[in-house]
Amino acid sequence: MKPVIAITTGDPLGIGPEICLKAAALPEVLDACRPLLVGDRAHLLREAHAPGATAAPDAGPATAAAAWPDVSVSAFAEMGSKQGADSAIEVWSDGPAFYDIADFDPGRETRGPTAAGGRAAVKYIKQAVGLVRVGSAAAIVTAPISKSALRLAGYSFPGHTELLADLCGADPDDVAMLFVAGELKVALLSVHASLKDAIAGLSEERIVRRLAILHAEHVRWFGAPPRLALAALNPHAGEEGMFGNEEREILAPAVAAARALGVDVTGPWPADTVFARAVRGEFDAVLALYHDQGTIAVKTHAFGRAVNMTLGLPFARTSVDHGTAWDIAGKGIADPSSLAAAILLAARLAPRAGA
Repeated sequence: MKPVIAITTGDPLGIGPEICLKAAALPEVLDACRPLLVGDRAHLLREAHAPGATAAPDAGPATAAAAWPDVSVSAFAEMGSKQGADSAIEVWSDGPAFYDIADFDPGRETRGPTAAGGRAAVKYIKQAVGLVRVGSAAAIVTAPISKSALRLAGYSFPGHTELLADLCGADPDDVAMLFVAGELKVALLSVHASLKDAIAGLSEERIVRRLAILHAEHVRWFGAPPRLALAALNPHAGEEGMFGNEEREILAPAVAAARALGVDVTGPWPADTVFARAVRGEFDAVLALYHDQGTIAVKTHAFGRAVNMTLGLPFARTSVDHGTAWDIAGKGIADPSSLAAAILLAARLAPRAGA
């Protein structure tokens, strides 16, 4: 049968519930997998029946394009809940289903980061990890969560990547974020760190370790040793030390050390051209040194189509390239394209989890 993909519905007060319901009804998603929405069924159905669940008659092209799929909201109520004992699920042959946590009551919560939303989002993630670890699901896809909500709920994790590493008992330095955006793949050296801290944390050892992970995981998930590029930190890759010494003192030695380990990597290359070169096919993936260096390139190239993938986990995990979008939550206009792309990639990668 088609693989079961556990889809966490994200912060319940953001656009996660909406895009999950939309994506779960898309024909291309249903052709590829059995979507299992992990969240609070009653709240999800409230979102499906919300006043904004269909585009308004006077909606513009952007709103209309993001409206609910051509399916009656009553169809969502017919989606059964599939939980069994000890993270097992009942088997079903086709179509979407719920795994009902049944614990979130929005009460008088407003759209935005709340402790209740943060607690609920973490529960969904923990349940999804349990499902995939016992074989009840083949992969995990995550809708957006709020870092502020996590903090209000008492969690210190800055995002999904760190939380998933902790749940799997992985060293945080052995997991990495990779964006897959059509022809462009971009991994990040530092993720949720200020620019000042990201630069201060540069080291040859850390870069070599991340390049080795990127090489091994690319072979595992995409089936071929990659041609990697390391992005430079400074303009013109430092211009022989005129604009900074990090390239000569840290980055170039890291490239040499990684190549000695059998990693096919070159650089450091100026960051204003290396991503365009990757899109043209010169490289299979680029290692960016800090969050925005990589994500600006990805989102400029393919915003709404890019997929965020976690490397170093024992299972496939993908996610969207955007956040909770409090300003449009509950209005029925959120675009599920990135989530749909994440689900399709997860379904494609799931058979390679043990590779």
